[in-house]
Amino acid sequence: MIVEDTHENQIAYINLTTGDVKLEAITRELRKNYIGGPGINTKILYDSDAAEYDALSEKNLLIFGVGPSVGTGLPASNRCTITAKSPITDAYGDSNVGGEFNVRLRAVGIDHLVFSGRSGHPVYVLIKSSGEIEILDAAGLWGMQTEKVTDLLAERHGKGSEVTCIGPAGENLVRFASVIMSKCHVAGRTGMGCVMGAKRLKAIVVERKIGKPQVFDSQQIKEIRDQWIKKCRASVILKSGSIQGTLMLIKRYHKQGALPIRNFQAADDKKVKDLYAENFLYKHETKRKACIYCPVGCAREYEIKEGRYKGEKGDRLDYGAVAGIGPLNGIFDWASILHLKNLSDNLGFDAIEGGSTIGFLLECYQRGIIKDPEKTYEFGNPDDVEELMYKICRREGIGDIAAEGAYRASIVLHAEEYAFCIRKSSSGLHSNSHLAKSLSYLTSTRGADHLKGYVFTAVFGGFFSEVVSKHIFKTKAEKNFSKVEKKGRVVCWHENYKYVIDCLGLCLFAITALPSAGAAYFNEFAEVTNAIFNMDLTDEDMYCAGERIYQLQNAFNVACGLKLEDYHWPQRKKENGVEDKFIKDTTIKVGGEEGMLPEYFRYRGLTPTGTPTVKRFQELGISMYIDKAKATEADDVISIEALLKEIGLNAELTKKENRINEIMSSLICKLMTKQDEKALRHMKNE
Repeated sequence: MIVEDTHENQIAYINLTTGDVKLEAITRELRKNYIGGPGINTKILYDSDAAEYDALSEKNLLIFGVGPSVGTGLPASNRCTITAKSPITDAYGDSNVGGEFNVRLRAVGIDHLVFSGRSGHPVYVLIKSSGEIEILDAAGLWGMQTEKVTDLLAERHGKGSEVTCIGPAGENLVRFASVIMSKCHVAGRTGMGCVMGAKRLKAIVVERKIGKPQVFDSQQIKEIRDQWIKKCRASVILKSGSIQGTLMLIKRYHKQGALPIRNFQAADDKKVKDLYAENFLYKHETKRKACIYCPVGCAREYEIKEGRYKGEKGDRLDYGAVAGIGPLNGIFDWASILHLKNLSDNLGFDAIEGGSTIGFLLECYQRGIIKDPEKTYEFGNPDDVEELMYKICRREGIGDIAAEGAYRASIVLHAEEYAFCIRKSSSGLHSNSHLAKSLSYLTSTRGADHLKGYVFTAVFGGFFSEVVSKHIFKTKAEKNFSKVEKKGRVVCWHENYKYVIDCLGLCLFAITALPSAGAAYFNEFAEVTNAIFNMDLTDEDMYCAGERIYQLQNAFNVACGLKLEDYHWPQRKKENGVEDKFIKDTTIKVGGEEGMLPEYFRYRGLTPTGTPTVKRFQELGISMYIDKAKATEADDVISIEALLKEIGLNAELTKKENRINEIMSSLICKLMTKQDEKALRHMKNE
C-alpha cells in the first residue's frame, strides 16, 4: 500500500540545565546523507563543540538514535545507537543496543533524543504516548540497581512502558558504565552510561502507543521482509545462532587459540571445555527467545539450578560478556559467570571493559605490582571478582583507580605492559593469522572494537567467504587470511556496511545470515530506505552515506588528538608463565605494509597519516566541514569512483553458486542439529 502523506519522525532536543525541550522534524536532506541512527547522531555531535571539552563536561551531548527500519517489521529491526564523546577514549564513542524501548520511541514519533547540559539534581525523562516530554525528579531512584529501577518505573507509568536507565556505576562516573535498555539489553561499550550519569539522568521512560510508524510503500517492505525471512531460515549462520547464539564462539576461538585467559597470559586451559555452549544449554538454559522482529533467537533465559547461586535467573548472554567476566579472570564455571554477569548488569557497567580492567588488576596482584598486606586478589576466585566489582562501582580503594578503566589505571600503577588497549579502550591481543579482523580493531572510530569493522564475509572461510570475496574484493578469502594483500579495502567495505545497517536500525548478528544467499547488500538497503521514505537512493548512495559518517567520526577523533602512532596493536612481553608460541601468534608487525593501513587510508581518502582530505570531503558533499576538519590537499587519494571499480557493493550470486550454497547450507544445518542433539545427550548421560 502506498501512503502519499507520510510524515517524518522528529529529533527531540532536551536541555537538562534549563529544562527546555524542542522538537524538529528530520529533513529529507538529512535522511539522504545520513539515513538515521548513528548517522544523524554523528552529524549532530560533529556540529557541536563537544570535541573541545572533557567527556564528562556539560558541553558533551548524549544522543539516542533509533534507525528508521525499527517498527516496520523487517527482520532484526530493533536497534538504537547511543552516541557521545567517550570518557574511555576521550574521542568519538557510541554503543549499539536492541530492545522494545526503540520500537516504543519510534511509535510516538521520535527517532532521536539529544541531551545537552547537566541537571542540578537527579532526573528522569518521561515520553508520553502523545509525544509530550517531561523532566521529572529522580532523587528517590538514585542509587538503585538497574533491574529495580526498571521494574519501579514500568509499574509507575503503565503496562507496556519501556525503560532505559543507568545503575550505580553510571551515577558514580565509572568510565565504562553501561546503559541498560528494556531491562536486559546492554549498551556497554565506550562508557555511555558514564556520560548519562554525568548529566544526572537516571532513566528515560517511553509510554506505550499502539501502532507503527508510517512508511511510504508497506507492500515493498513486506516483500523484502518475506524474502529475508525465507533466506534467513535456510542460513547456516542463523541455524548456528539459534542453537547457541554467540556462545558458539567460545569453542571456535578456543580451537583457534584466541580465547582470552588470565588477562591474555595464555590461550588454553584444561578447564575451558567446561565453558563450551552445550554445557550452558543443558545445565542453565530455561528458554530460547528472540528480540522483537528477530528470526534468529540468539537470546537465552537462564537459571542457576544448584550450588551457592541456586535460584538466580537472568536473560541474555553473549560471548563478549562471558569471555570478559570468565576466562579473562580465570573463571571457568558457568554458575559463577552467570552470577557475575547479572551483577555487572545490575550495577550497570560494561562486562568487556570491566572484565578487562579486573583482569589487569589481578595480574598486577599476581606479579607483585600491587602489594596489599590485608588483601590479595587472585585469578579464578569469583568472590574476588565480585568484591572488585563492588569496589569499582563505589569507587572504594583500588576500585577508585580501576573505575577509570584499564588504560588510565595502568598509568597510575606504572603497569602499562599489562593493559592491552587500543586508543585507551581494552582490546586484548590480536592474531597475526587473521589480519583483516586484527586491522579492523585499529581502524574502528570508537577505539578497540570487534563490531565496527566485523569482517563477517572473511572471518571463518568456507564457500561463503570464497564467493563473496570473489564478487566484492576480487580475492580469495581463506587462502589470504594471514597475508597483507587487500586487507585495507576489506575492512573499509565492512565498516561502511556496518554503518548502514546501524543507521537503518538492523542487528548485525541477524543480518549476516543473509549475504551468503545474495541478499542484504547495499542495493537492498537502498530499496528499504526508498520504500520507507519515498526516495530514489542507489546502492552507491548508501555506501557514500556510510563513508560520510566515517569521515565525520574520524574528523572528530583527529580534533580530539588522534595521530598515526595511535594505530598500533598491544603486545605482551616475554616473561614467566607466558608461552613463547602465544606471544609469537599475537605479535603483529605488518601494520605499515601496503595492503594494511596504507591501503586503508587510501581507500578512505585520507592522508598517509590518517587525517581528512579536501578531495574526499568534496566528493561526499561535505565541503562545509573542510575548515573545521582542517582537511588538507593530498595527491595519493583514490576517488570513490575509482574505488568502486576495484570493489563491488553487492554480491550477485550465479544460479550455480546459489544452488551450491543452498545444498551446503541444508547439509550443514542438519549436521549441526545432530551435533547439538548428540552433545546434549552426552551431557545428560554425564
